[in-house]
Amino acid sequence: MASITKAAEIIDANPELGEFAHGVPFEEVWVAETALDVQFPDSYKEFLQKYGAGWFGNETIYGLGVPDDSLPNVVYATQQLRASDDFFPADLVVIQDTGEGDLLCLATSRLNDQNECPVVQWIPEMSFDEQMFEVQNTTFAHFLLRVARTATR
Repeated sequence: MASITKAAEIIDANPELGEFAHGVPFEEVWVAETALDVQFPDSYKEFLQKYGAGWFGNETIYGLGVPDDSLPNVVYATQQLRASDDFFPADLVVIQDTGEGDLLCLATSRLNDQNECPVVQWIPEMSFDEQMFEVQNTTFAHFLLRVARTATR
């Protein structure tokens, strides 16, 4: 199982570089999964229970523990995109807007036997057939570690 332990060590050692809502109980994670009709990877569940949602360095990470009707709430972000982009697949969960015209998403239909899935790129308003679904990170834990290391360079 991929763990956020290495990323959490960096984040916790550098509190001045970020701000997080607060961790949420497992029940709230389950409610979010149910609302989106997906299963989150274990490393993302670990993040939600430890940090909820927030930002580190210059990067916002969508999650829970924030108002249900705005960013960076993961359910809100994903449901808004599902409603506004006819091509957006139901298995993707939005975890970050890069600010460069694309979004990073958990590809939940690609959960492996360690209950992890890749973080892929989605370009809004591009047709499904045109999407590359480029893998940005092999797991959410790797994504979070990249965010943490980039912020502390």
